[in-house]
Amino acid sequence: MTEAETPGFSSPGQTARARFSALALLCALLSVSGRALADGPEKGGQGEAVDDLDLVKLLNVEVSSATKTAESLDDAPAVITVVSRDDIVRWGYRTVAEVLQHTVGFYLIDDQILPNAGVRGMTGGLGAESGVIKVMIDGRSVAYRTTSGNWLGIELIPLESVAQIEIVRGPASALYGADAFLGVVNIITVKPEDLRPLRARLSAGVSQGHAGGQFDIVGGGRSGNFDFMLGAAGESADHSGLSLPPESPAPTLPADIGSRRTALGLKRSSLAFQARAGYSDSKTGHLSFSAYASGIERGGDFAHWAQLTSGIDASGRQMGTTIELGQYRINADSLLHASKSLDLTLQATYFQGGTLPADRIEIGSDLFYTKRHESYRGVDSVAEARYIPSSSFNLIGGVETIYDQETFGTPERFNRLTQSRVLQGGQDVHASLSNIGTYVSSNLKLFDPWLKLTGGVRYDNHSHYGSEVTGRAGITSRWSKAIVAKLLYGSAFKAPSPYLLYATPLRAGDVVGNPTLTPQRIHTLEYQMSWKPSRFFGITSSVSYNWLLDKAEFTPQGINLTARNVASQRTVTWETRVDARHYEDYTAYASFEWDRSLRDLGDKGYTASLVGSKNVVYPPWVARAGLNISVPSVPSVPMTLASEGMLVAARRAYDTSILERGQDFYLPSYFMLDFSIATREVYLIPGQESRFALRSRNLLATRTADPGFSGFEYPVAPSELFLEFRHIY
Repeated sequence: MTEAETPGFSSPGQTARARFSALALLCALLSVSGRALADGPEKGGQGEAVDDLDLVKLLNVEVSSATKTAESLDDAPAVITVVSRDDIVRWGYRTVAEVLQHTVGFYLIDDQILPNAGVRGMTGGLGAESGVIKVMIDGRSVAYRTTSGNWLGIELIPLESVAQIEIVRGPASALYGADAFLGVVNIITVKPEDLRPLRARLSAGVSQGHAGGQFDIVGGGRSGNFDFMLGAAGESADHSGLSLPPESPAPTLPADIGSRRTALGLKRSSLAFQARAGYSDSKTGHLSFSAYASGIERGGDFAHWAQLTSGIDASGRQMGTTIELGQYRINADSLLHASKSLDLTLQATYFQGGTLPADRIEIGSDLFYTKRHESYRGVDSVAEARYIPSSSFNLIGGVETIYDQETFGTPERFNRLTQSRVLQGGQDVHASLSNIGTYVSSNLKLFDPWLKLTGGVRYDNHSHYGSEVTGRAGITSRWSKAIVAKLLYGSAFKAPSPYLLYATPLRAGDVVGNPTLTPQRIHTLEYQMSWKPSRFFGITSSVSYNWLLDKAEFTPQGINLTARNVASQRTVTWETRVDARHYEDYTAYASFEWDRSLRDLGDKGYTASLVGSKNVVYPPWVARAGLNISVPSVPSVPMTLASEGMLVAARRAYDTSILERGQDFYLPSYFMLDFSIATREVYLIPGQESRFALRSRNLLATRTADPGFSGFEYPVAPSELFLEFRHIY
């Protein structure tokens, strides 16, 4: 079936015109809305207007991820981007993946199952699932332990509970241990004093001719010293209709697929739940308990085992890969103010997850399909002391222990005709992995504000790969009220994931684990300068040199993809961002990143000569920009127009695709545009804030491809149009 014959499929021009028409229609509807919609509470009421914030406060954003102590963004000894709750509302972000895609220094590739984030020219390869960064909620890791990957969609956390997202580019193992490798994303939830009885976001729309929707609801309250919060989020969507990029040199396709190259099985659903209860006292400290549970179900028409497998076979039997995974965590956190200058903390997390019953893998066979049986469970605990005798000096030391029990059950084959199990050999793999790490970190304002020194070191000992020592050092200098400079060094390591160590192939040509892998290591030197001459304008620019050693990923070896420490990589990057705003009139930003990388695969012969030393997958440059402006409204309904664009350079294909094609090739550059029309706060109910928006993702219906890791390429995200409603009670 050709694109024109695919149900629900329209040309890019038709799609773009439809989105512009819908956006114009919303303008008309809002223009005839009554003046009563804008009659909000009097000054000092309960509304939460995004643009009524104190702009001086915006220039002194507090962060804690760089040193585990609160400090201003400018003074923090790290290269950090902060995305506030107001940014999330302003640009209409629905997931952390969308936040990172618009953050300088990041690039995400999505196989329609889980996004794979790269940072500063470096990516994790097949099955990495954004594991090159450490994602945390309030300082606690949220990794799916089997792959060490991170879920970045709706299933991660209800965004309505988020106060801000702190994004650190650069290694941070000296503070956070293994996997704080190329960066850290720390999601800070709302403080007890900022809880509202209800925050909600509901949206419904269409993508690829299929209806879908999302919800994100959080509520909470405080009574005296006690507080609680409950939240839930979910989505249902269908991206079926996306086409397998024609650049793909060697996809694994069903024998009876004919000429069809469009996906029929890209349904997606996600759920996330969170709960928190705590007691806090300003004199003694706090104690809190929290829990997170999440699950995903994805149609796997672009899974690496076989592609475009969904449908009905010649005998009328249902086919298709379904990825179904779940996980949950239970946290206990305590803080004791032992004295005016000493705080003691104790944290513990129980985690558990794995494949769920509907998980089913097509392996390109007409006779069989496969079911996986993988699970994990364990405990992560941290004991820490923070000594802060003055605002000029602090010392932090702690111990972290992790125990992880991994189970890789023997995959089961099922006869497609009888649905009965097929006897096959193999044994379950059980692995007990443990790690103990000790760390110390200090900050000293030697000549405040001219010179601030930062240093830290961490020692980890793992039951499988032995000992690792990582460190960091930095100098932060405020040359004037407007100019701040930072010179930073850091090292980090990434432990081999259980999947890299113990993966069992489901078919010939599939991935094979390697228990002899060693950790990846990186050394980074960074220099950043920021100039903020006024509260309305600022420029931040940084350069970095990154040296990655012992890169571990699945690479072609014989007929399979085997996990190996295969490469070293040296990368130089330049990242710059400009921000401007003027009260409620407009908010704008522009950013540009450039990187140059050289790889050493450590091989000789045909493979090495064909693949060479040039970088793969990550674009050599990316330009981004956003503009949010207030517009006149009739009659007096406050409105904004917002647009974000991203221009991406041509990306070199991955090693596997280059080898399959037998020649080097690049995927073309592209431009992606998002657009929104939204009200500001309106008050349908006195004292309760509401907002309406019509938003489009990929407004121009751009169709292109990103590099894949298994001999085929991925289509970029499809266009979406959705109506959004937010409410705060």
